[in-house]
Amino acid sequence: MSELHTQTATGHANTQFARAFDPEWLKANLPRHLYREQESSTAIAQVEMINAWESAKRTTVHYQFDLVRANGELCKQMYVGFLVATEQLDEEYKSILKKAKLQPLVGPAAALIAEANLILLAYPNDRKMQLLGAVPLQTWLTGNLRHVANGALAGASWQAQATNVEMLRYVPEKRFTARCTAQLKAPDGAVQEIAFIVKQVSDPVKAKKLYRDLQSLRRAWPDAETAPVRFPRALALDENNGAVFIEELSGQNLKQVLFDIERARIIPLVGGMLADFHRAKKRVRKKITIKNELAENREAAGIMIKALPQFQPRLKSLLNAFKAFAWNDGVTPVLLHGTYRLNHIFLRGEELALLDLDSLRMGHPAYDIANLLSSLYYLEEAHGRITAAMRQEISRYFLAGYAEKMAQAVMPPAVLWFLASLMINKQAKKYVTHSHENGAEKVERMLGLAETVLARGREAPPELTLATLWQILP
Repeated sequence: MSELHTQTATGHANTQFARAFDPEWLKANLPRHLYREQESSTAIAQVEMINAWESAKRTTVHYQFDLVRANGELCKQMYVGFLVATEQLDEEYKSILKKAKLQPLVGPAAALIAEANLILLAYPNDRKMQLLGAVPLQTWLTGNLRHVANGALAGASWQAQATNVEMLRYVPEKRFTARCTAQLKAPDGAVQEIAFIVKQVSDPVKAKKLYRDLQSLRRAWPDAETAPVRFPRALALDENNGAVFIEELSGQNLKQVLFDIERARIIPLVGGMLADFHRAKKRVRKKITIKNELAENREAAGIMIKALPQFQPRLKSLLNAFKAFAWNDGVTPVLLHGTYRLNHIFLRGEELALLDLDSLRMGHPAYDIANLLSSLYYLEEAHGRITAAMRQEISRYFLAGYAEKMAQAVMPPAVLWFLASLMINKQAKKYVTHSHENGAEKVERMLGLAETVLARGREAPPELTLATLWQILP
């Protein structure tokens, strides 16, 4: 996890919140706030800002502090920081204190740093969720062990002796994903370890939906054991905590190993897997439609105009261009993954597996195709993880793999329309709602790409196919 840039798209580095984004100021000033009365003073060796989010109500920053205790011991402690206007500080602090029930190893459960307009809440406290830590997980396992063991108990009366929870991803007040392990002991003294994944969300209804979707997906092909798409099993549901327990799959996501794989062989399989997924005999209620996308674009444009008013004319022109670019290819809606991109695909030896099935939708298959293509632009533009040449290479192999196995013809104009749309309501919007260095410049770059993509979609020659679409991508 890398340190965030201190300059956000909306210019927080020049506002009352600047100190909350300044690691040196935090290292120098937080020690007097991050200790309890019975503790001796604590120094901070390092400040890491894991992520930051901006909304209409507040800015939220996820911190990790390397705290040095009086005896020299180093302790890593995570806090969620809420950046609040001065007039709301006291009220917000009182509200957060009510949720600060769990004391961290070092420091207070909540702290007010008024001079930075910052309120800190120690992990694993959360304002909306009761996060599953090692102790509550072990309690829950007492009555549910057979569900998450995934067939590993072999009839013995095993008991969970020790549990561990390793956070994989955390978006405060929204979702939490962790790898869990449990040491088990049988009456005869035999010992074994099991591992599984827990996904926890703030809305228990969404957790229940994810659990049911994972279960029903196994029935989406005639034979679940030989289904063309591999994905984790749903093991158990904890409705009270909004938690879904799922099978742990070994391997690494493709974003992590992109430079280590034989892309000419693996990436076409990524396209082929998506084509197979689009054959699934499953239906869900939520839909992706042109109407929905236009609404998403209007909302995203409003957020960007508020933060960066200089882009108002271009955004209004883009919104009109989306409505004017009419296409209708008669494609039947399919089951969509919803967030199909490299970090949601695992490579396990020679086998691919599909993860993060939280956003299933019905809609045009071009939406999923465009999702992966737009995420490649973000990897290039936002993080510099890939070059333009590598992006083009991946796009070429991916489109070829999908085209080879697609059940119905997907025409380039549909992909280009959704690609331009996602560049606005997903990628460009991130530069405003997440912290990014030179955010305004990156928004401008993404707007330019969306304009070019729409123009090429309107002018696409009739002989252009999905497999050759990569040739006209900007």
